[in-house]
Amino acid sequence: MSTTDESAAYDRFLLAYFLDEHDEHGEQVRFAVSDGPAPVSWTALNAGEPVLRSDVGEHGARDPFLLRDHRTGVFVLLATDLRVWPTQDWDRAVRHGSRGILVWTSHDLVSWTAPYLVRVAPPEAGNTWAPKAIWSEERGCWMLVWASALFAGEDRSAGTYQRIMAAPTQDFVTFGPAEVYLDLGHDVIDAAFLHDGPDWYRFSVNTRPVPEDPGAGTHILVERGTSFDDPAYVPVAVDVGRGDLQRGEGPAVTRSADGTSYLLVDEFGLRGYHLFATDGPPGGSWRLVPDARLPSGARHGSLLPITSDEAERLLTANWPDPHHS
Repeated sequence: MSTTDESAAYDRFLLAYFLDEHDEHGEQVRFAVSDGPAPVSWTALNAGEPVLRSDVGEHGARDPFLLRDHRTGVFVLLATDLRVWPTQDWDRAVRHGSRGILVWTSHDLVSWTAPYLVRVAPPEAGNTWAPKAIWSEERGCWMLVWASALFAGEDRSAGTYQRIMAAPTQDFVTFGPAEVYLDLGHDVIDAAFLHDGPDWYRFSVNTRPVPEDPGAGTHILVERGTSFDDPAYVPVAVDVGRGDLQRGEGPAVTRSADGTSYLLVDEFGLRGYHLFATDGPPGGSWRLVPDARLPSGARHGSLLPITSDEAERLLTANWPDPHHS
């Protein structure tokens, strides 16, 4: 089982995204449907306004991640419980942010439950960012992954770095204990995964310090392994997006029915999402798709393969009043 289904029946895509923290209503969930079988042009739903809003936790929803649970037929949307508007206080967000994630569920992608907040990070975590989930056959469960800065105690005046954390779940209501999944001794965030036959590809923002090359590590790293728990992932594409983007984060990766792999990279604080593609294995050479038309201002989200029927249902749905605040 995978969060990416490569069946030819899935010939459209649903993009979940948010806008930046300088917009009062930016940090809420928006949807767009691809205009065809490749995620190169999009129709934003609800006139580009939020389709889901958080009224719990910090009252903001960033980094939305969509998955289809084939065991239950339920769609799950995960998001970061964070609102930076209007203070722009990133120091607070890192040191004293939420330890929970936001969860919505749906049977049809149109009618969603109210959001609920689940605490997943340990007490020493200063933040809980960019939750995603991947099915692990070895563990027989979904593995939630996110980034947290872990502090030594209540005094958080000293700095620390982001690690990738993980916790198991069967139902996105109850989660097992958090564990450190990836600790590199420096910031690593935004882990995402894609299967390609027996291979697992892991995408992340690995801000490794390279004194002789200040631009290194500010883009997307792609590694190949054999499973979620493989301890020896090997880098296969380094700094994807460099040369086209000043910096990148929030990788959203998927596979189209024709076998092309697509990767969205968020040029955060600047131009937002840009689309990259590769015809070979996901660890190969990624090229910018310069004529891609993405929703205006789209940032750090996820790509879900959907059917034409699901796309039509989304496009014709009666979404919330776009002027509702």
